[in-house]
Amino acid sequence: MALNSIEETYRSRTPKSAALLQRANQSLPGGLTRNFGYFRPYPVVQQRGNGPYLWDVDGNRYVDLNYNGLSLIHGHAYKPIAQALAKATEDGWAWLGTNLPQIEFAEALCKRIAIFDKVLFTNSGTEASMLAVKMARGFTKRQLILKAHGGYHGTYSDLEAGLHGQGEIAGHTLLAEFNNAADFERVLAQHGSKIAAVVLEPVMYTGVVMPALPGFLNQVQAAARRAGALFVLDDCLMLRLAVGGSAEKFGLEPDITFLGKFVGGGLPVGAVGARREIMDLADPAKADGIYHGGSFNGNVLASIAGRLAVEHLTAERIARMDAQADRIKQALEAKAKSVGLSLYVLCEGSVMGLYFSATKPKPGSELPNPELSGRYHLACLNRGVQMGPGGMVSMSTAMTDESTAEAIAGMSAALEDVRP
Repeated sequence: MALNSIEETYRSRTPKSAALLQRANQSLPGGLTRNFGYFRPYPVVQQRGNGPYLWDVDGNRYVDLNYNGLSLIHGHAYKPIAQALAKATEDGWAWLGTNLPQIEFAEALCKRIAIFDKVLFTNSGTEASMLAVKMARGFTKRQLILKAHGGYHGTYSDLEAGLHGQGEIAGHTLLAEFNNAADFERVLAQHGSKIAAVVLEPVMYTGVVMPALPGFLNQVQAAARRAGALFVLDDCLMLRLAVGGSAEKFGLEPDITFLGKFVGGGLPVGAVGARREIMDLADPAKADGIYHGGSFNGNVLASIAGRLAVEHLTAERIARMDAQADRIKQALEAKAKSVGLSLYVLCEGSVMGLYFSATKPKPGSELPNPELSGRYHLACLNRGVQMGPGGMVSMSTAMTDESTAEAIAGMSAALEDVRP
């Protein structure tokens, strides 16, 4: 099917979305308040969600394979959280000082994640990344941060190096190649005495989804230790990979881990955890400690939603999501082959990236065949499936055998629509 036919179908299905985006553009840049989620000709305007499904303002239903950028691990309108929040709002939700739900949430995270002796809360993954860097610099008395080209850790300027055409930031951030332990070792050998922390995500999920090669993370962790730098794990997205997060799955012992996304149960939450000697730097009773502010840190609603989201993500549910992702991967690879399309699927656990390429994309590289990828994204929406832009796919615990089958059917039909 030609692009104009796919786009015409999309426009015919979504006239109310088009009108609302025109209206939104008068008060929001481009009609949105974040870049993620934008695509041409315009994104769908969603109206409601339930379980694995979304409905747009035109009444179209979609199997959601994006979940607000992986921030809804239990799908939409998850009843245990919705009911708990409705009850809690009767008593208010933002107070000065500590509250019981905040304590319970902190205890749940410390119990679940091996390196967490103590935890601090923020209001997003970006804020958590900023705090993790601040803690690392305060603990080591060093300034430089080492991260991967293309690695996304929120919108903190020191961690946006290597993204959006930026290079290293003098005096702040150094770069090395993801999945190239020798490159990290080289930078650490050259600048190790000035590097406060190495910040890594176990699966790069911005641009091209890229799982870590076996042993890569462990080698970089060891190199950081030799240089006296802290190894900081960004588990905002990949806490989903095991009960104890990606550190458990890959046998890591990070010095600091920071969290975001689904750890808030759909509400804005971030968290930073580490061993006691690092976290106690932020003890407000210390006159020379690290200051940590935030009016909504650990507020009642976020703490309740976050604790439930984390506690309800069991090993059984993780295994089920992983199996569903593998089922989709195998079905799409077989379908692409049958219709003559080169499709490379990169998958880790319950997340994957779909790329129209005959060879494996490189970490941090541009999206392969972006025109075809854009056509496929629109075709999937026409067929009732919402992926993330650029072929990003994720599962939630709300996915059923039925919704997984619907996703496979819609995505397979979309491959037919874009076949040569």
